[in-house]
Amino acid sequence: MAITQDGWFNDTIIAALSNTIALDLSNTTPGTFKAALFEEALTPDFSQVSPAYGASPYDANETSGPGYTAGGVNLTVTSFAELTAANKIGWKMSAIGWTSATISARGLLIYVPGLSNRAVLLRDLGQEYASQDGSFDVTFNADGVWRSVWRTAA
Repeated sequence: MAITQDGWFNDTIIAALSNTIALDLSNTTPGTFKAALFEEALTPDFSQVSPAYGASPYDANETSGPGYTAGGVNLTVTSFAELTAANKIGWKMSAIGWTSATISARGLLIYVPGLSNRAVLLRDLGQEYASQDGSFDVTFNADGVWRSVWRTAA
């Protein structure tokens, strides 16, 4: 198996919505969330209990190479709000990147260092991308790193 889809980590979202963990998706403090790159060989488990960066399976298949530091980079949330399209919520973040990098990646793991590296979301980049002693940039959709219909219109 490999990275083939985006997904929220069920246990994290359930814990947040039941107030078992203090997860604030609207926190705009840089570094509250981090993004680590993973190679295609990662097999994510969206139903895992207490999923976390650095714990299996997120302790293997992380991107490595010149220009990349294990653990990834700090993210900056710019908005967590309703989008202009009815019934849609968007989680927006600033673009991120690695310079002078010789790396490849298929997925982006978003996690919370302040919550024992708790995994929140895995984004499938759609294919394996690579850079050779250059920039590896991730620019999110204008509607956000994640945008979703949370209910249907009646």
